[in-house]
Amino acid sequence: MVATGPELVTLDLDDTLCRYDRSTADLLAVAFERADVEPFFSAAEYVATIPTVTGESPLDLRRKCFRALAAEQGRSVAVADRLAEGYPERDPTAVSFLPGAREALDALLAQHRLALVSNGEPSHQRAKLDTLGIAGMFEATVFGTPETGVKPDPEPFHRVLEAFGVGPGRAVHVGNSLASDVAGAQAAGIPAVWLRADGSAGGEVSPEYVVDNLAELHGRPFPWE
Repeated sequence: MVATGPELVTLDLDDTLCRYDRSTADLLAVAFERADVEPFFSAAEYVATIPTVTGESPLDLRRKCFRALAAEQGRSVAVADRLAEGYPERDPTAVSFLPGAREALDALLAQHRLALVSNGEPSHQRAKLDTLGIAGMFEATVFGTPETGVKPDPEPFHRVLEAFGVGPGRAVHVGNSLASDVAGAQAAGIPAVWLRADGSAGGEVSPEYVVDNLAELHGRPFPWE
C-alpha cells in the first residue's frame, strides 16, 4: 500500500474498463431503422442524456432519454417510444476490455485497494465482471440504481467509503464520464481521474487529474502521486 497517496481506488466499469462489442451507435441505428424514422439525434447525445434521467428498467430509461431528445427536436412522444422499443437489448456477456484495462487493474491492485462504483442494473454489471474475469479484484462493488442513487448522486460513493472505513481524502475515482464519474466523485469529496479517451476537452466540471488512455495507469508514478 502507498503511505502518502490514496488507499482506495474506485473505478467505473462501462467505457472505462470495458465496452459492449456492439456500439451504442450501432444499436441506435437499428432502432431508427425499426421505427422507420430518419435519425434526429446521435449516440453521443443519447449517452449524454442518460445521467440526467432515472428509470425503473433499461427500457424505461431509454424511453425517458428518447422522449427528452425528441422534445428538443419537436418530435412526438410516440416516435420516442417506438425508438425505445426498437432498440436492441444489450447482452451483458458481450463485452471486451478497453485497451490496457486489465494491465491497469493489475498495476493498481498491487498498490491500492480497489472498489467498483458503476451505474447499472446489478445483475447485468455482475455478468460483465464475470465475463471479464475481474470480479475478484474488487473488495467491494457498488451499483448505482434509481433505488440507491445513480451517479452523479454522491450516494454510491458515500456507500463505498463507508464500506472501507476511509475518508474521501484517502480515495480517488477513475471514470470516463465528466457528468457522472467526475461530478459524482467530487460531490462526495473524492478527487477524480478523468479518462479522456476521445481526446475531447473538459466542460464545466474540472477533474483533478486527466489521462488519455489506460496505459497511463500501468505503473507508478500514478497521476495522483
